[in-house]
Parts: sequence; C-alpha cells; structure tokens
Amino acid sequence: RSGRDAELEKALPPFDAKRADKIVKMTACALLKAMDKGELTSLDIVLAYCHQAKKAQAKLNCLAELNFEEAIALARERDEERKQGKIRGPLHGLPISVKDQVDMKGFDSTCGTSCRCFKPSEEDSLLVKLLRDHGAIPFVRTNIPQALFLPESSNDIWGQTNNPFDLKRTAGGSSGGEAALVASRGSPLGIGTDIGGSIRGPALFCGIYGFKPTP
Repeated sequence: RSGRDAELEKALPPFDAKRADKIVKMTACALLKAMDKGELTSLDIVLAYCHQAKKAQAKLNCLAELNFEEAIALARERDEERKQGKIRGPLHGLPISVKDQVDMKGFDSTCGTSCRCFKPSEEDSLLVKLLRDHGAIPFVRTNIPQALFLPESSNDIWGQTNNPFDLKRTAGGSSGGEAALVASRGSPLGIGTDIGGSIRGPALFCGIYGFKPTP
C-alpha cells in the first residue's frame, strides 16, 4: 500500500480541469469516435482519467496499483500510430482499468491476500493481452475483497473501498473497486470477473452497467 501511495504523491503532467471534466463525462464509444475524428487524442483522454482516478482514490480508496507512467507513454505511441494510419483495433488509445485479480506483467495479482504480495506477474493474462492487441491502455488496477470471497471490497493490503454515493456503505464485491471507479468517472471502461455476482452486484450498488459474459 505504501508503494501505491507514493505513486499517488507523484505529480502528473498538468491538464486543464474544465477540459478533463468534459472528457470524463463522455462514454467510451464517444471517446473512441472523438479520437477517430481528431477531436481528442489518446494522451488527452489518458491524462484526464489519470487525474480523475486520483480524485476517486482519495475519496473512495478504490485503487490497488497504478500504471500512470506507462499509460502516458503508450498514449503518445498510440497517437503517433494513428497519425501513420496504424490502428491496432476498436479500442485504440482508450484507457481501461483492470481488477487486481487479473494478471498484468510487472504487477501483483494479490486477490486481497498478503501471501501473493511482491510476486509480480511475468506476463499478461490472455484478457489483458487481447485488450492491448486491440489498442487499449491499462492505466490502473482496482481493489477487491480478501480472496475474492465477500460481497464487499476490503482487505489488509489495499484497505476498504467505499460507495461513491454514500461513504458509509460498500461498493460491493468482488469487483467493487472497478464499480466505484467507473461510477466516479475515473475510468471509461473497467474489467472485472463474475461467478456469483462479482460484477453484477457492485454494478447495482454503484448505479452503473455491468456485464457477465456468457460462454
């Protein structure tokens, strides 16, 4: 947790607050269309969401690990690729948030348990690899309950995530960090997991849409 908090203390590149506010109120589809039209760049969008995610974290404690530095660098790369007519896929240049449980190279997948700390994944999960292949930019990882077993998101590593509409209530679990972040407009699109309601429950608690894929 101290490493995450130290990263949060680092200054982000400045970005106009009014412009950022407009960006984070747009849907993922609208952001992608705006990039296609040249109205926004990936760097614009990533910076806006990095700043908004920091605000959400300060209020809700919804984040696990941060990937701001790489995300900003990748946004610049995606913008250069777009100028050259190279589009990786339908998510080209869009920042996404990823649940702690899902493996990302260089990051811990703690599942809320201390025995999994300081054991960074050696490679991306298939899901993250597919998202990257389609142009998405993972920029934060989000909180979960201990061992993913509770309908709330609290553990001894990252702490407790609160509901964006009532700080005395839970955001749900196990994808509660994702739901709280998306509901706070801190991410345009979040990746969770769901066996017994771990996407659907937090989505309900936080007033957003959540989908459990069918086989």
